[in-house]
Amino acid sequence: MAERARQYDRIEIELPCRLFIPDDTKKGELKFEAFTTSRNLGLGGVFVTSSFLLKPGVDLWVDIGLPEESLAVRGRVIHSVPLDDLQYPSGMGITFLDVDSHGRETLLRYFTPERYHLYYKAIMDEFPHLKKQFELRDVSLIVNLWEEWKIKQSGGVSATESGAPEPPLRRTTNPRR
Repeated sequence: MAERARQYDRIEIELPCRLFIPDDTKKGELKFEAFTTSRNLGLGGVFVTSSFLLKPGVDLWVDIGLPEESLAVRGRVIHSVPLDDLQYPSGMGITFLDVDSHGRETLLRYFTPERYHLYYKAIMDEFPHLKKQFELRDVSLIVNLWEEWKIKQSGGVSATESGAPEPPLRRTTNPRR
């Protein structure tokens, strides 16, 4: 698989994920539901490992089990890695189509590559009195907004867009959580 140029970093992280497709003809019903694990996460999408593969172009919801809360985001499968690939784990790359304002802030605060940790440590070494008022999550929010602003200034788009519809209600619970 050719490595694509990405505008945004990714972090290697395993989080429980619920993939589902609501049945638009039957309110509250699902056409599809499966549980898997993320392999990596970025502001613009997630790669989930799985022994089943959905075709690129399939729209679905990804419910990501973040440590503090679950975050449901509408997405689209953009590529898959087959079961017999010798280089990469099998699974699917899912791009986020849009994220509501709460989800956007959650992702911006949660997404913390290693360099953000180093930057936060440098700030706290310089200004230890700020530790109670200024958390790593605050650094992540500010740095991610700064990175998005730079990309938008050069003609790019935000990794997360506002205006997403409310996610469908959870029908079942993941027994692994």
